[in-house]
Amino acid sequence: MAGVGVASSGAIFGRENLAGNHQEPTIREYRSLGRTGFRVSDIGCGFPGMANESVLKAAIAGGINFIDSIEGHGGGNSEITISRAIKTCPRETLFINSKIAVTEKDTQETLVSRVRKTLERLETDYMDGLMLWSASTVNATENKVFHSAVRQMKKEGIVRFSGVSCHGSTFTQEPEETMDKVICAAVDSGRFDVVMFVYNYVQHEMGEKILEQCNNKNVGAILMKTDPFGGAYNIVTNMVTNYQKENKEIPPDLQKLYSKIMKSQDQAMPFLIEHSLSDLNARKEAAISFVLNNPAVSTVLISFSNFTEVADYINLSGSRLTEKKLSAIESMKDTYGLIYCRHACGICESSCPKGVPVNTIMRYNNYFMAQSREKYAIGKYLGLQRSNAGYCSGCQGFCEAACPYGVPIHALLMEAHKTLSLSGEFMDEGLM
Repeated sequence: MAGVGVASSGAIFGRENLAGNHQEPTIREYRSLGRTGFRVSDIGCGFPGMANESVLKAAIAGGINFIDSIEGHGGGNSEITISRAIKTCPRETLFINSKIAVTEKDTQETLVSRVRKTLERLETDYMDGLMLWSASTVNATENKVFHSAVRQMKKEGIVRFSGVSCHGSTFTQEPEETMDKVICAAVDSGRFDVVMFVYNYVQHEMGEKILEQCNNKNVGAILMKTDPFGGAYNIVTNMVTNYQKENKEIPPDLQKLYSKIMKSQDQAMPFLIEHSLSDLNARKEAAISFVLNNPAVSTVLISFSNFTEVADYINLSGSRLTEKKLSAIESMKDTYGLIYCRHACGICESSCPKGVPVNTIMRYNNYFMAQSREKYAIGKYLGLQRSNAGYCSGCQGFCEAACPYGVPIHALLMEAHKTLSLSGEFMDEGLM
């Protein structure tokens, strides 16, 4: 089946709040989702931005037909929002994907039961894709309970295809394994029809290995975190500003990083302005064009929070990398690369004597700082309990010395702990 149809509610885009764009933005490219036979929009809808069903309806009206979710997100409200948004759409035109976490307590029966409840919230008879969520080792991708449950659900017709996602190491298992090793092993196993992973213009080496493997094995490649900075270009500046507002001394490591960023930004800005690349939308376009330039990519997940973002990203459908965009990418890498702890990397973690899950903490900090998912980030960080960056205080920075990219990760971890812990205290007091 190759569903590409869209809903007929395009009038949603006739609003003036779309930055004055009165022409309905439309997906211009559909790509093969591996061996599923489904052709999906090159721009897909990621689950965090599903608080507003009208925004999701606008995305569907613009031609987006890949919708990602996760079991029980927002107490199940995300799934309910999806169900309302897709009510008038021919079901076969949409690819609905969900992810599920598997614990040691789960059985085949409990997983099937949980999926049935998800389907009830989605108000649909079947799920197109069901992913094993956030596998961090090769062994995790081989989970017998998940695979036996998927076999049963495929026979029953309530799940059509299986997949796996990976955020990199969680530093809770031994030996540590990189994202490319985990996903490539999953692809090679032949058990998965689709995979989800990190790929962007800064963190591209592992992603390119995976994409080559997906292409060889005809497995659908779904991308996340395609903009490495996620809009947080001023993350270090904001940190420094907060210290200044509180009349507090800026830590030496942070001050050193701030000086480097300011210097490189001053050097890069004339180029960015000259080539009309100084605004955030142009930078987003360069990031999306980079990943869509690879033909092995099936779809890029974007978490939409408003109508303007829907229009802006749909207008990037079919984008390709040009010399101008490539120059912008190189300039941004040089300017902001110092602040980017590579998603799904974890190279430095083995050097930490306290076992701090660096990759996981910096991912939560990105949710807070770059994706406006403050409460979610705080909750996840508090869930780490004592395995957090509080251990980093007074440490000489073993992780920083081990980082091959020169990221001052010790300073960033300390700031992440301050941000997420203080916010957690406010939340506990009912102030958030």
